[in-house]
Amino acid sequence: MSTRYFNDSPIETSADDQYGITPFAQSLAKGILGIRNPVGTTIALNGPWGVGKSSTVNIIRAELEKADDKKLIISDFKCWWYRGEEALALAFLQNLHAVLSDSLKDKVKGLVPKLGRGMLQAGPVIGAAVALTSAAQFAPFMTASTGFARRFFNDSDTLEKTFSKLSKVLQEEKRRFLIIIDDIDRLSPDEALAIFRMVKSVGRLPNVMYLLVLDRLLAEQAVAERYPSEGPHFLEKIIQASFDIPLPLRTDLNRAVLSAIETTCGSPGEDQLRRMLNLFHDVVAPYLTTPRHVVRFQNAISLTWPAIAGEISLADFIALETLRLYEPSTFQTIRSNKINLCGLRDRNGGRHREDDSRFDPFLGSVDDGRKETIRIALQRLFPRMEDMGYSGGFLDRWDAERRVCIEAHFDTYFRMSLSDETLSMESIDQLIGRADDRDFIQRTFRRAAEERRRTGTSMVPVLLDELITHALRVEREKVESLIGALFEIHDEIDLDIDRGHGMLAIEDTTLRYHWLIRRLTNDRFTLDERTALYMSAITDASLGWLVSFTNSARDDYCEREDGPQREEDCLISENAVATLVGLAIAAIRTAAADESLLDHKDLIYILYRWRDFADNDPTEVRAWTDPLLSNEKALIIFAKGFTGESWSQGMGFVGLGDRVAQRHVRAQINENTNILDVDRFRTELERLQASGQLDEPNQKVIDDFLAAWDRRRQGRDD
Repeated sequence: MSTRYFNDSPIETSADDQYGITPFAQSLAKGILGIRNPVGTTIALNGPWGVGKSSTVNIIRAELEKADDKKLIISDFKCWWYRGEEALALAFLQNLHAVLSDSLKDKVKGLVPKLGRGMLQAGPVIGAAVALTSAAQFAPFMTASTGFARRFFNDSDTLEKTFSKLSKVLQEEKRRFLIIIDDIDRLSPDEALAIFRMVKSVGRLPNVMYLLVLDRLLAEQAVAERYPSEGPHFLEKIIQASFDIPLPLRTDLNRAVLSAIETTCGSPGEDQLRRMLNLFHDVVAPYLTTPRHVVRFQNAISLTWPAIAGEISLADFIALETLRLYEPSTFQTIRSNKINLCGLRDRNGGRHREDDSRFDPFLGSVDDGRKETIRIALQRLFPRMEDMGYSGGFLDRWDAERRVCIEAHFDTYFRMSLSDETLSMESIDQLIGRADDRDFIQRTFRRAAEERRRTGTSMVPVLLDELITHALRVEREKVESLIGALFEIHDEIDLDIDRGHGMLAIEDTTLRYHWLIRRLTNDRFTLDERTALYMSAITDASLGWLVSFTNSARDDYCEREDGPQREEDCLISENAVATLVGLAIAAIRTAAADESLLDHKDLIYILYRWRDFADNDPTEVRAWTDPLLSNEKALIIFAKGFTGESWSQGMGFVGLGDRVAQRHVRAQINENTNILDVDRFRTELERLQASGQLDEPNQKVIDDFLAAWDRRRQGRDD
C-alpha cells in the first residue's frame, strides 16, 4: 500500500484501488461509452460520505480516456468552488460555454451566454432558491453577480429561440459531451438544488451528458425540505440512471487499516499481538467504516506516533487515537481522569456488573448505539474499570508494557494530542445539543479564540460556520439562550486575525454573527417572536455587537432602491427600533464616560453609528472627540482607526488574471468627515509627526496615515 500522508485525495487509477471498486467503475464507463444521441442524459453516482465517490469518478474518467473515443469530450465542473446559488448558476453556464466553445468554435458563438442571460434575468432557474435564502446573507453577492451576468450575457433573443438554436447545432454534431459534477455533497441544500435545476433546464441539450456525484439520501432530504410534495420524484425527473457505489468489504477495510498501522508504527511483538488485535476489533474497526476514515486515521497516527514511538504500548495508542478522532469528548474526559482510571481498585471494592455508573462520566455526549463500544474500550484500556479484581503483580507487567493504565506512562499518551482544524461531527452534535448551556457555549468559543489554525486564524470562524450550516438543527427553545450567550462575548472573540483580506474581506466574525442569527430565526419565528427574543438577548450584549445589531435592525426600515425590506426578513418590528437605538446610545455614552470607548477596536465604526443614531447629528460625538485631539494616545488611536486597506486583483476577464491580490493602504477620512474636527486633527497629527518624540511603531502609524491621506486628497488612493 502506498503511503499518502496528510492527504485524503481520491485515488487516480485502478492501480491504487484497495477496495475493489474498479470493476464497477469499468462497467459504468463502458455504459457511458455506449450511449448514443443523448439529450441531457443524466447519470447519478451515489454513495455516503467517505465511501470513495471521487475515487470512483477518477477511475471512470481513466477508463474513458483509455478508450480513446475522439467523439467524447469530458469536462469537470467544480461546483464546490462557488458559494451561493447565483454564483453556481453563473459558473455552470460559463463552464458549459467554455466546453462547447472549445470544441465547436463559431458554431455556438454567443449562444450559451444568450441562453444564460435570459434564464438569469427571467429567474426560472435560481429564483426560487434565492427567495428561500436570507436576503441579507446573500445581498453582498447578488448585486455584483447580477451586474456581471448582464455584461456577460447581453443579447435580446428570446429564451426559447436561443435554446432552439443551440439544440440544433448540437443535434447535428457527431461529438458527445460528458460533464462531471462531483462533490455535490459539499454544497448547501439550496446550492445542490440549484445544480439540479440547471441540469434539468438549460442542461437538457442534444449530445450532452452529465455524471452527478452525490449522496442520494442527503439530496432527497434537501428536496423534501424545500419541496415536501415532490418526494423522490424531483430527482427521478432529472436522473435517468442511478448507481450505488459498492460499499467496501469489512475485510478490505481491516486490511487497509492494519497495513497503515504497520507502515507507520511497525509491528507489535508476538506477546502483544493478541491484545493489539483485541483492541483493534473492539475499538478501532467499529469507527473506520469508509476509505476516508482509513486515510484520516493514517494521517493522524503518522503525526502523533513518531514523537512517542517506543515509549508506549502500540495497542493502547491506536485505541486512544481512534477515540481522539471520533469520540473527542470521551477522549478529553479520559485525559482529565488519570487518578480514577489508572492502577487497581481494592479487590474487595468491586462493583456488581449491573452497576454501570462508573462509565457515566465518559458517556455524556455518546449516542446510545456507541455506548457499548466505549464501555468495552474503557475496560480494555483500564482494568480498573472491569468487574474483576487483579493482583498487584499485574501492575509490574503492565508497567513493563508501558500501558496507559499506569500513572507513570499515562501522560505520555497525551503529549502529542493534536486538535484537528475541522470540527468532528461529535463536536458539532455537542455544540448543537448544548446550545442552551450558556457557560458551555461561552467557554467553547473562548477556547476557540485562543486556538490557532495553520492559517494563523482562530477556530472561532470554524465554529460559527458550522453553526450556520447546522442552525436549523438547534431546537427552537434553545435559540434564545444560544443567541444571548454569543451576544455577550462577541467583542471578546471578534479577532483581527479572523478578518479576511482581499476577496475574503467581508468574511469576519460580525458578518458571521449576522448570518447565524438570521439562519436561526428566519422562517422559524414570527416577527413579534423575533422581536421579543432579540430584545431579551441584547440586554447583555457587548458594545460592538450591540451597535452593529442596532444598525442592521435600523437599516431594515430604511428606504432602498429595490423597494422596502419585506417585514418577514426584518430583525425586529419597526416600533421596537427606537427602544433598541436608545439602548445602543446609552451603552456608547457609558463607554465614552469611562474611557473604554477609546480603546475599542471598532472605535471609528461606533462613532459613525453614534452620529447616525442621533439622527445624523454629530454634535454629541464631537463633544467627546474634539477634546481628545490634544491627547497623544487618542491621536494615534484615531489615526489607526481611520487607516484602512483595499485589495485589488485582476479577475482575468481580459487576459490572464492575477494569482494574488495587492494591498493598498487608504485613509478613510476626508474634509467632509464630521465626527471630529478634521482640520485640527490634521494639524495635531503633523505636529506629532514632526516632534521626534514617537517610538518607531507609532511614528510609522502616523507616517503611513498622513501619506495615505495625501494620496486621497490628490485623488490617487485606489
